[in-house]
Amino acid sequence: MKVLTIIVTYNGMDWIDKCLKSIVGQSEVVVVDNNSSDDTVTYIETNFPSVKLLSQTTNYGFGIANNIGINYALQNEADAVFLLNQDAFAQTDCIKKLITAYQQNSYYGIISPIHLNGNGSAVDYSFLKIVSPFNASSLVSDLIVGCYSKDIYEIYFINAAAWFIPKDVFYKVGGFDPLFFLYGEDDNYCQRVLFHGFKIGIIPNAIIYHDSNNSNYQIGEAGSEKYFRQFLNSVYVKYANINTDNHKQLFNFKVYMLKKVIFKVIAFEIEKAKSLFEKYRKVDVSAIKKSVMRNKIKGSNYLEI
Repeated sequence: MKVLTIIVTYNGMDWIDKCLKSIVGQSEVVVVDNNSSDDTVTYIETNFPSVKLLSQTTNYGFGIANNIGINYALQNEADAVFLLNQDAFAQTDCIKKLITAYQQNSYYGIISPIHLNGNGSAVDYSFLKIVSPFNASSLVSDLIVGCYSKDIYEIYFINAAAWFIPKDVFYKVGGFDPLFFLYGEDDNYCQRVLFHGFKIGIIPNAIIYHDSNNSNYQIGEAGSEKYFRQFLNSVYVKYANINTDNHKQLFNFKVYMLKKVIFKVIAFEIEKAKSLFEKYRKVDVSAIKKSVMRNKIKGSNYLEI
């Protein structure tokens, strides 16, 4: 089975050497660089000549950059791809174990290894939040006792730090939705994978080490770019979910937001009113509805295959 690993980089010098060394012996590797301003590109060219480097002249964000790598992989006859974060390192035989798991569970559209923290001393914080007792109770219990009762644990969401995806998923679900720039795109993709009849799973015998600072869980300063991006991501994840009819409530949601703006103006809380109005202005109802309509259709959406 031909697997291509896709790594999206952006100013990744802190991790790229360890990341690539962990994976180049396991599969062919494609790096899509989002116009890094540090030495990431030069370092890869000098030290990893076997890696296919697709350098971009702009920062496309996580989803679109991965779509570029997925296009390349499928155009070069990959049977599956392994999406790996630049700040993650794969344990030996990780891909081999993922392939085995897929061959035994071919109805799974996304399979992920266990995520430990960067030095392997604990389960990664983001991973632990995802595999809560409410989302994957048996896995949480098995992690605590250190004895796994299943070869694969079904789950409804896993973040995209390390995704094994077979090619047929891309022909039915498509690629990442460009509605998302950074964060939220993995929530949306999981929603679509489930909608189109695939399952999502975690296998306990494969491991990655995720050296993440979990900054996505830190609320951005009010009025900052991160603050508005986090707000929009939460709106998109909720209202662009094709497993629900939430998109039908967008008009009411916008009216509610506008009322909040008016109330803040009446209360002479002008700065809060400005921030709320900016949120109101940024919510693109038309784009969300188009996303929902397109993503419900089976096909290679957002990809050139």
